[in-house]
Amino acid sequence: MVKGMARMAIRSVGTALAVLALAVAATTGCATVGAPGGSAGQPATATIEYTDDAGRQVRLPAAIERIAPSGPMAQLVLFALCPDKLVGLASDFNNEQFRYIDRKYASLPVFGSFYGSGLNLEAVMKARPQVIIDVGDATGTAVADLDAVQAKTGVPTVFVSSSMGALASTFEKLGDITGDRAPAAELADYVSRTLADITQKVASVPASARPTVYYGQDNGLTAVVGGTTHGAAIDAVGATNVVHSAGAGRSGTVLVSMEQLMLWNPQIILFAPGSAKNAAGSQWQGLSAVAAHRYYEIPSGPYNWLDQPPSVNQIIGAVWLANLLYPQVFQYDMTQQAQRFYRLFYHCELSDAQARALLAGSTPAR
Repeated sequence: MVKGMARMAIRSVGTALAVLALAVAATTGCATVGAPGGSAGQPATATIEYTDDAGRQVRLPAAIERIAPSGPMAQLVLFALCPDKLVGLASDFNNEQFRYIDRKYASLPVFGSFYGSGLNLEAVMKARPQVIIDVGDATGTAVADLDAVQAKTGVPTVFVSSSMGALASTFEKLGDITGDRAPAAELADYVSRTLADITQKVASVPASARPTVYYGQDNGLTAVVGGTTHGAAIDAVGATNVVHSAGAGRSGTVLVSMEQLMLWNPQIILFAPGSAKNAAGSQWQGLSAVAAHRYYEIPSGPYNWLDQPPSVNQIIGAVWLANLLYPQVFQYDMTQQAQRFYRLFYHCELSDAQARALLAGSTPAR
């Protein structure tokens, strides 16, 4: 759950569940790593007591093979750890994302999420998960919300706290819950080592050499706010996000005016995927970052590397951004970095050509 979100809306649809069409043959995108095929058996009878990060005592099956995610953030984390244990999705994958995700997951039902449009309880129950796992920041109503879902579905529901900086710990906890301790340890180790390397190298950069940054979405004037989960990757690389506002909504963004952006005059501008064309507009030409060609489009596929949602994708985003901002300190081979990340977190063998395509907009615009 994301801090500041309203109490979840639980919705019910009719008794009929529309199941998505069966997956077609794999696309010509990434090759799948490992063999699919999670168990569809009945839940185990042996149970354990687990204390979740909301302080709730939850009785869980000792052996878990069927999991429902609470929302997009949980979906990405669980997909990285144990994709074939997912019995449904919070949000389905689109055709563009299936360039990196195996198409067999198109056959999974879509449940919705704890927040936003709400969780489809009937679809969840029909999929027979052994546990519902919520990942993110706890809200003030977390305990009541989790208890309500558990009571209505009869499915144990647990909360695991997470943030970009705590993602390694998140994987370790999920490894204990799901029994997937070996892959959890590998993912946690990658996250820990990657963030530690970034922190160590950024510490060697003088404050005067750390740029001011603006991250715009949509038409460019929807700004991602520093100090929020959506701005975590920018914060992690030591850059100064020019946008700080207590008025940030649950999306971690605020609307700003071009006049205000001119006053901030950031040294670096980041555009959400598909929106770098905004910089061609005459109103942007007065910004020094645009005049100096220091604006960049964030890589995306299957997700925006900096947020949307703010989950495991932010780790490769921080690697990319650190490499972009401090080329004298960070000399990562971004093709290799992307390939390793996609193998671990998306179970995808990314080709050199695919990696170059992902990074095409993240070099200085000319």
